[in-house]
Amino acid sequence: MHRRGYGRCINDWGILVRFTKAILLGAAAFMLAGCGGGVSTPEDVRGVWSDACPTGMLGVDADTIHFLYPSKSEFKLTGSEWDGKTWRATFTNASGNTITDNYVLENGQLFVDTVTVDGKTSTGNRIHMTKCD
Repeated sequence: MHRRGYGRCINDWGILVRFTKAILLGAAAFMLAGCGGGVSTPEDVRGVWSDACPTGMLGVDADTIHFLYPSKSEFKLTGSEWDGKTWRATFTNASGNTITDNYVLENGQLFVDTVTVDGKTSTGNRIHMTKCD
């Protein structure tokens, strides 16, 4: 036989334990989010690329893609995947479209293989660029 209030005490501790776990998990997620979990480009594709160096066509920083020719624009990357040959760069343009460019690095040359705009894929221009810097 249980004393009155004993069961309630266990329930209060159970709620407290669950609440504490939720706080700890939330704090851990918050701390991990601040640990550089952002987008990062592979070292192999960072730099300025062009088919006519020193005039750059494409610039790649740690987390930004720069279109240098024919018109200048830059976009913060929202995604970056690298398998050692193909680099997938995802960003949102000024019109709000989600764009994923698939670049291939082959024999020291980089070219656009496919471009996906809001889920619709087309073949890239396949201009082979070399690193200018």
